[in-house]
Amino acid sequence: MPDANTGVEVARVDSSRTRVYLGLRADSAIAAIQTYVKAVNDPAVAAKGLHGVVAQKLLRRLCPNCRAAYQPSPDMLKKMGLPADKVSQLFRKGGQVLIKNKPETCPMCGGGGYLQQEGVFEVHALGQEERDLIAKGDYASLKAALKKKRLPGIQESALKKAVEGVTSVEEVIRITAPPQAPGAPKTAAAAS
Repeated sequence: MPDANTGVEVARVDSSRTRVYLGLRADSAIAAIQTYVKAVNDPAVAAKGLHGVVAQKLLRRLCPNCRAAYQPSPDMLKKMGLPADKVSQLFRKGGQVLIKNKPETCPMCGGGGYLQQEGVFEVHALGQEERDLIAKGDYASLKAALKKKRLPGIQESALKKAVEGVTSVEEVIRITAPPQAPGAPKTAAAAS
Protein backbone atom coordinates (compact mmCIF):
# COMPACT_ATOMS: atom_id res chain seq x y z
CA MET A 1 0.00 0.00 0.00
CA PRO A 2 1.82 3.10 -1.18
CA ASP A 3 0.00 5.58 1.09
CA ALA A 4 -2.98 6.05 3.41
CA ASN A 5 -5.16 7.40 0.58
CA THR A 6 -4.95 4.00 -1.09
CA GLY A 7 -6.44 2.38 2.02
CA VAL A 8 -9.29 4.91 2.09
CA GLU A 9 -10.07 4.35 -1.61
CA VAL A 10 -10.02 0.57 -1.22
CA ALA A 11 -12.42 0.80 1.74
CA ARG A 12 -14.84 2.93 -0.31
CA VAL A 13 -15.19 0.31 -3.05
CA ASP A 14 -18.53 -1.53 -3.05
CA SER A 15 -17.36 -4.98 -1.95
CA SER A 16 -20.59 -6.64 -3.11
CA ARG A 17 -19.70 -5.85 -6.72
CA THR A 18 -15.93 -5.47 -6.82
CA ARG A 19 -13.15 -7.52 -5.28
CA VAL A 20 -9.96 -5.63 -4.49
CA TYR A 21 -6.65 -7.15 -3.42
CA LEU A 22 -4.34 -4.86 -1.49
CA GLY A 23 -0.68 -5.61 -0.80
CA LEU A 24 1.09 -4.12 2.19
CA ARG A 25 4.09 -4.87 4.38
CA ALA A 26 3.33 -6.55 7.71
CA ASP A 27 4.82 -9.31 9.87
CA SER A 28 1.55 -11.19 10.42
CA ALA A 29 -2.10 -11.28 9.41
CA ILE A 30 -3.11 -9.30 12.51
CA ALA A 31 -0.44 -6.68 11.80
CA ALA A 32 -1.72 -6.39 8.21
CA ILE A 33 -5.27 -5.79 9.45
CA GLN A 34 -4.05 -3.17 11.94
CA THR A 35 -2.05 -1.38 9.22
CA TYR A 36 -5.07 -1.34 6.89
CA VAL A 37 -7.43 -0.08 9.61
CA LYS A 38 -4.96 2.67 10.55
CA ALA A 39 -4.71 3.76 6.90
CA VAL A 40 -8.50 3.88 6.50
CA ASN A 41 -8.77 5.75 9.83
CA ASP A 42 -12.23 4.28 10.53
CA PRO A 43 -12.34 0.70 11.88
CA ALA A 44 -16.01 0.19 10.98
CA VAL A 45 -15.49 1.24 7.35
CA ALA A 46 -12.30 -0.81 7.07
CA ALA A 47 -13.93 -3.93 8.52
CA LYS A 48 -17.05 -3.78 6.33
CA GLY A 49 -15.38 -4.88 3.10
CA LEU A 50 -12.65 -7.06 4.58
CA HIS A 51 -13.24 -10.73 3.73
CA GLY A 52 -9.81 -12.25 4.15
CA VAL A 53 -6.17 -11.68 4.90
CA VAL A 54 -3.03 -13.49 3.78
CA ALA A 55 0.39 -12.97 5.33
CA GLN A 56 3.50 -14.32 3.63
CA LYS A 57 7.20 -14.62 4.39
CA LEU A 58 9.95 -16.02 2.21
CA LEU A 59 12.41 -18.48 3.66
CA ARG A 60 15.58 -19.85 2.13
CA ARG A 61 15.55 -23.47 0.96
CA LEU A 62 18.40 -25.72 2.06
CA CYS A 63 20.68 -26.90 -0.72
CA PRO A 64 19.67 -30.54 -1.36
CA ASN A 65 23.26 -31.40 -2.26
CA CYS A 66 24.96 -30.37 0.98
CA ARG A 67 22.30 -30.08 3.70
CA ALA A 68 23.39 -31.85 6.88
CA ALA A 69 21.03 -34.09 8.85
CA TYR A 70 21.12 -34.15 12.65
CA GLN A 71 19.04 -35.59 15.46
CA PRO A 72 17.43 -32.78 17.46
CA SER A 73 17.44 -32.96 21.24
CA PRO A 74 14.13 -33.59 23.03
CA ASP A 75 14.49 -30.16 24.70
CA MET A 76 14.82 -28.45 21.33
CA LEU A 77 11.73 -30.23 19.98
CA LYS A 78 9.77 -29.32 23.11
CA LYS A 79 10.71 -25.62 22.76
CA MET A 80 9.47 -25.68 19.15
CA GLY A 81 6.27 -27.54 20.06
CA LEU A 82 7.14 -30.52 17.86
CA PRO A 83 6.33 -34.11 18.89
CA ALA A 84 9.54 -35.98 19.75
CA ASP A 85 8.08 -39.30 18.57
CA LYS A 86 7.38 -37.96 15.05
CA VAL A 87 10.52 -35.91 14.36
CA SER A 88 13.62 -38.09 14.18
CA GLN A 89 15.84 -35.73 12.20
CA LEU A 90 16.12 -32.15 11.06
CA PHE A 91 18.55 -30.51 8.66
CA ARG A 92 20.96 -27.58 8.88
CA LYS A 93 22.88 -25.78 6.17
CA GLY A 94 26.02 -27.52 5.03
CA GLY A 95 28.04 -25.62 2.47
CA GLN A 96 30.56 -28.40 1.96
CA VAL A 97 30.50 -31.84 0.36
CA LEU A 98 32.98 -34.70 0.33
CA ILE A 99 34.69 -35.18 -3.02
CA LYS A 100 37.16 -38.07 -3.00
CA ASN A 101 37.01 -38.06 0.83
CA LYS A 102 38.04 -34.41 0.93
CA PRO A 103 35.69 -31.60 2.06
CA GLU A 104 35.13 -29.05 -0.69
CA THR A 105 32.77 -26.15 -1.26
CA CYS A 106 29.41 -27.35 -2.54
CA PRO A 107 29.28 -26.80 -6.31
CA MET A 108 25.47 -26.30 -6.30
CA CYS A 109 25.13 -23.49 -3.72
CA GLY A 110 28.70 -22.16 -3.74
CA GLY A 111 29.09 -22.89 -0.03
CA GLY A 112 26.12 -20.79 1.10
CA GLY A 113 24.08 -23.80 2.21
CA TYR A 114 20.86 -22.38 0.78
CA LEU A 115 19.47 -22.45 -2.74
CA GLN A 116 16.27 -20.65 -3.81
CA GLN A 117 13.37 -19.45 -1.67
CA GLU A 118 9.96 -20.74 -0.71
CA GLY A 119 6.91 -18.96 0.67
CA VAL A 120 5.16 -19.75 3.93
CA PHE A 121 1.68 -18.38 4.48
CA GLU A 122 -0.92 -17.48 7.09
CA VAL A 123 -4.40 -17.40 5.52
CA HIS A 124 -7.61 -16.32 7.26
CA ALA A 125 -11.11 -15.95 5.83
CA LEU A 126 -12.92 -13.29 7.84
CA GLY A 127 -16.58 -13.75 8.77
CA GLN A 128 -18.99 -11.34 10.40
CA GLU A 129 -17.69 -12.14 13.90
CA GLU A 130 -14.14 -11.18 12.90
CA ARG A 131 -15.31 -8.03 11.08
CA ASP A 132 -17.25 -6.95 14.21
CA LEU A 133 -14.09 -7.36 16.32
CA ILE A 134 -12.08 -5.32 13.79
CA ALA A 135 -14.76 -2.59 13.83
CA LYS A 136 -14.45 -2.43 17.64
CA GLY A 137 -10.65 -2.38 17.44
CA ASP A 138 -10.51 -5.47 19.70
CA TYR A 139 -7.40 -7.11 18.23
CA ALA A 140 -6.77 -9.38 21.24
CA SER A 141 -10.21 -10.98 20.79
CA LEU A 142 -9.66 -11.09 17.02
CA LYS A 143 -6.40 -12.96 17.53
CA ALA A 144 -8.17 -15.42 19.86
CA ALA A 145 -11.04 -15.92 17.37
CA LEU A 146 -8.60 -16.62 14.54
CA LYS A 147 -6.61 -18.99 16.76
CA LYS A 148 -9.82 -20.93 17.52
CA LYS A 149 -10.03 -21.82 13.82
CA ARG A 150 -6.75 -23.74 14.29
CA LEU A 151 -5.25 -22.56 11.01
CA PRO A 152 -1.45 -22.54 10.84
CA GLY A 153 0.34 -19.23 11.25
CA ILE A 154 3.63 -18.22 9.65
CA GLN A 155 5.69 -19.93 12.37
CA GLU A 156 3.76 -23.22 12.18
CA SER A 157 3.99 -23.25 8.38
CA ALA A 158 7.73 -22.55 8.54
CA LEU A 159 8.30 -25.28 11.17
CA LYS A 160 6.49 -27.73 8.91
CA LYS A 161 9.00 -26.88 6.17
CA ALA A 162 11.86 -27.52 8.63
CA VAL A 163 10.41 -30.93 9.58
CA GLU A 164 10.05 -31.78 5.87
CA GLY A 165 13.75 -30.94 5.37
CA VAL A 166 13.06 -27.99 3.09
CA THR A 167 14.71 -25.47 5.42
CA SER A 168 16.58 -25.24 8.72
CA VAL A 169 15.36 -24.34 12.20
CA GLU A 170 17.81 -21.42 12.12
CA GLU A 171 16.04 -20.07 9.03
CA VAL A 172 12.65 -20.45 10.73
CA ILE A 173 13.96 -18.43 13.69
CA ARG A 174 15.39 -15.81 11.32
CA ILE A 175 12.09 -15.14 9.54
CA THR A 176 9.82 -15.38 12.58
CA ALA A 177 11.88 -13.40 15.10
CA PRO A 178 10.22 -10.15 16.17
CA PRO A 179 11.53 -7.10 14.31
CA GLN A 180 14.49 -5.36 15.93
CA ALA A 181 14.04 -1.81 17.15
CA PRO A 182 16.29 0.67 15.32
CA GLY A 183 19.62 0.97 17.12
CA ALA A 184 19.02 -2.15 19.23
CA PRO A 185 21.93 -4.60 19.51
CA LYS A 186 21.58 -7.64 17.26
CA THR A 187 20.76 -10.94 18.92
CA ALA A 188 22.23 -14.25 17.83
CA ALA A 189 19.00 -15.11 15.99
CA ALA A 190 18.90 -11.77 14.17
CA ALA A 191 22.59 -11.89 13.27
CA SER A 192 22.46 -15.29 11.55
